[in-house]
Amino acid sequence: MRPKLAAGFTLIELIVGIVVVAIALVVISSFLVPQARRSIEPVYQFRAAELGSSLMNEILSKSFDEQSDHTGGGLWRCSELKPNGQATSCTPASDYGPDAATELRQNYNDVDDYDTAGSFLAISDSMGVDLSQDYRNYRYRVAIDSSEYGINQAKRIDLWIQAPDGVEYAFSAYRWNY
Repeated sequence: MRPKLAAGFTLIELIVGIVVVAIALVVISSFLVPQARRSIEPVYQFRAAELGSSLMNEILSKSFDEQSDHTGGGLWRCSELKPNGQATSCTPASDYGPDAATELRQNYNDVDDYDTAGSFLAISDSMGVDLSQDYRNYRYRVAIDSSEYGINQAKRIDLWIQAPDGVEYAFSAYRWNY
């Protein structure tokens, strides 16, 4: 009578199979993990574009300068005579930023009030309501520059939205003195 041959795998064959599967999983995961991290980038870009567009529209809707007509009638501009004959001058670049250190954003009435002096600020709406829970780890910075066309002509608004991954998205516009 012949002995029965055992059917199945040997211990060495099992170990080799496990090693091959482990190597395959490491190779596959090394390709998938970076893709998973990059899959959030379009969401960050979209939210930054949404925030940037909203904030830029808010800034552009304000008067050109503190010395300009804020009623919307455009009766006078800085560097021109008011209807009462009083001369006005535009705000010097050294005075850009909120009119007072304690001024709230809902009281901003001209473009240069938004200048953040190089600092990133937390996200809030135009009424000053904190939106940091809705836009967690997003921040913004605004720089106003009037050197290109002159202080009386135009102000360049540069806006940066910083996403949670640290990438900054830049937006620029001009507000003309009209």
